[in-house]
Amino acid sequence: MTLALVPVAEAAVFTLGCIAIHALRRHADVVTATLACFATILFLLIGASLAPASMLLDHQSSDFAMIDPSLY
Repeated sequence: MTLALVPVAEAAVFTLGCIAIHALRRHADVVTATLACFATILFLLIGASLAPASMLLDHQSSDFAMIDPSLY
C-alpha cells in the first residue's frame, strides 16, 4: 500500500466503525464493554512498545539478591 492510501484506509475503517456503532445502538452496553476492552488492549500494546529498554526483562542479570540456602 502506498503512503497516500493510508489516510484513506484509516478513514474507511473509522467510517465502518461508526456504521457498526450506529447499527448496534440498541446493544449499547455490549458495544461499550467491547470498545473498552479494545481500548485497554490498545493502550497496553502502545505502552509496551514505547517502554524503554531498561524496563525490558533481561534473563541474564536480575536485581534480585541471591540468598544463601544455608540461611533457610
